[in-house]
Amino acid sequence: MMHLNLLPWRERRRKEQDRLLLQQGAIVWVAAALIIFLWHMHMSSALQRQQERNAFLQQAITQMDAKIAKIAKIRKTRAELLARMNVIQTLQSDRMQIVHTFNALVRAVPSGVYLKALSQNGEMFTVSGVAQSNERVSQFMRNFAASPWFTNPVLTVIHVVPAGNTHLSLFTLTVEGTNKLAKKAAVKQVVRR
Repeated sequence: MMHLNLLPWRERRRKEQDRLLLQQGAIVWVAAALIIFLWHMHMSSALQRQQERNAFLQQAITQMDAKIAKIAKIRKTRAELLARMNVIQTLQSDRMQIVHTFNALVRAVPSGVYLKALSQNGEMFTVSGVAQSNERVSQFMRNFAASPWFTNPVLTVIHVVPAGNTHLSLFTLTVEGTNKLAKKAAVKQVVRR
């Protein structure tokens, strides 16, 4: 029988398998490193894109905040101008109101009534005067009630004092003024809106 020595061939085969295993391991390690590198590059680019988006959005938010601040400033200026316009319109209507008030007051005073004092507190007028009789004071109050510029006349004080052969009535009354011009301006302003 013949003996063959297979040990060198087995050894070569084992070395070949080890070399092949090392090559496959190196290829796997290189492939894994390449995959990790590509994944890292992809994530880095995705992160960079997201940061660019965030920067763009932050810039847009800053621009919008600036526009909102301008709008708020414009609204504040508009409100101030409207307030000024309202004051001017009120003054404008009050300027003519005093003329109408005095005109209506002159028309309301009957003969035999003489005014001594007239004062105003807001829309309330206080009138003091002297009348030849109580009937003349009553007529004066009726004239106030009939006037479109006055309402609610109220007699607060009346004293009858002797004056020679006759008696005079000293009176004080309050009457509320109606600012028709301001009401008309307010109605016009509401209609315009």
